[in-house]
Amino acid sequence: MAKENSYSFKDVIKAWGKFFISTYFIKNFCIWLASIVLFFILVFVGLRIYTRHSQKVSVPSVEGMTLDEAKKIILERKLVPEITDSVFGGSSKPGTIIPNGQIPTAGYSVKEGRKVYLTYKAWTKELVDMPTVTNISLKDATRRIESCGLLLGKVTRKKAKFKDFVLEARFNGAKIPQGEGQPFKLHKGDVVDLVVSDGSEDQNSATGFSDEDSNSDSNFDKPDNGIDEF
Repeated sequence: MAKENSYSFKDVIKAWGKFFISTYFIKNFCIWLASIVLFFILVFVGLRIYTRHSQKVSVPSVEGMTLDEAKKIILERKLVPEITDSVFGGSSKPGTIIPNGQIPTAGYSVKEGRKVYLTYKAWTKELVDMPTVTNISLKDATRRIESCGLLLGKVTRKKAKFKDFVLEARFNGAKIPQGEGQPFKLHKGDVVDLVVSDGSEDQNSATGFSDEDSNSDSNFDKPDNGIDEF
């Protein structure tokens, strides 16, 4: 009868000890450990790149500076200057950033690469195209005029069929051409006067007929004796 194999606890410990110090185990353990370390490094670096917690900068104050000065200082902070608008009025010098003319405001913490939007004082008034405002309502015409940076001036009423429809647009007393060739140019802030219909003209007047014409049937001659002639 064959002798049964029996392993003591001591033999098991020795076997495991030999396994843990074997080249196979050490090699695979080092590969596993290196993979874990590399994974956490990539996650940490990726999060820093994504959130940029360590790259926040304070927005500089550039109000009152020239465009070139403002752009230079903003670029030094690793931000991106972008000109969005210009104004003509105000007490600022032409070519300088106006008060409250930067977004975000000075001192605001932002990430690198963030755009800083600037508004400066223009040297001359900005030219705009005069919109078409004839044959539409006064309300719509006003909205078109103001959306271009122009101002609505005097509104003159003229006898016409429909009420509050724009008949003419005028600038300094001269009629502005509408829908003819190149758009008429004006400066922002210019005042546009409108001539609108007052709705007082009736249907017959609008179509060229008078009250006398509408009763013209009564003017035909009729026999005096009331007998039809054959």
